Amino acid sequence: MADISITLSQGTICLQGELTRHTLRQVTKKKVKSLLVQSSALVDLQQVSKVDTAGLAWLFYLLEHAQLVNCQLRFANLPIKLDNLINLSGVEGFLPK
Repeated sequence: MADISITLSQGTICLQGELTRHTLRQVTKKKVKSLLVQSSALVDLQQVSKVDTAGLAWLFYLLEHAQLVNCQLRFANLPIKLDNLINLSGVEGFLPK
């Protein structure tokens, strides 16, 4: 089964693996809260190997929760497949870079 690894190091949230409806089931609310402890963070998606619409929705979920706790997120190294999903969904510019 595919997996997703999420780590926080020096203000960077690193995602590694598959960002899909199957892998995101294992990411708890407690884990999300633990990622948003600083006033700002960079979400690095360079190591994401697969993404689907649930993965895109989860990134918006992460962004929403960051705003609730006054944590400013930026996103970097978006995979081409994620860029394509963003374009197809008409949500360009919603994930701050």
